[in-house]
Amino acid sequence: MKSLISNYDYFLFDLDDTLYPEIEYLYGAYDRIADYLSNKTNIDKKIIFNYLQSRFNNIGREGLLDAMFEKFNVNSKYLPETLNIMRTYSPNQKIALYPNIYKILPKIIDNSRQVFVVTNGNVIQQKNKKRNIEWNFLDKKLTFIYANEFKKKPSKESFNYIKKRYMVEENSTIMIGDSIFDEKFAENCKIDFMFVKNFNTLIN
Repeated sequence: MKSLISNYDYFLFDLDDTLYPEIEYLYGAYDRIADYLSNKTNIDKKIIFNYLQSRFNNIGREGLLDAMFEKFNVNSKYLPETLNIMRTYSPNQKIALYPNIYKILPKIIDNSRQVFVVTNGNVIQQKNKKRNIEWNFLDKKLTFIYANEFKKKPSKESFNYIKKRYMVEENSTIMIGDSIFDEKFAENCKIDFMFVKNFNTLIN
């Protein structure tokens, strides 16, 4: 790990499922959505929640809410509030980072020039996630970049902004993420890449 830190001046991290388990946010939001729609439609809350959970696990998030509205024949007038719940959900207790991240992130922050979090997704929702994560003040030393404000990863537009705004150099930068989109993003940006599972192996 020491060699990894010493090899780079700049670190870019993905957010969801890289620094924290996104499922902790999603399942909580699905529960609130199920509660809301159950009250509006008299459909059993557990049925709605189980559908959202199952479809997400088996198919993914693409078109999830639309599919749920169609399956249960829910009036589309409830969609705006459903989206609002998804984007503004606040858990009773803040969501923890992965334990390993609490160990290594302070060392990376202290031994590099700058550390960024570059995340895809609806900007309102991603900012809300940030507010509801227990950072232990680490967020104060991180620079958050919401890629959808430019063009979502794997487009390099958000990195072009980082380069220009923060004078970052490609050959001293590494991206750490959990998906092929992060890997392709790094390739497009001409920076090094490491999957978070390999990164965690170095920590342990």
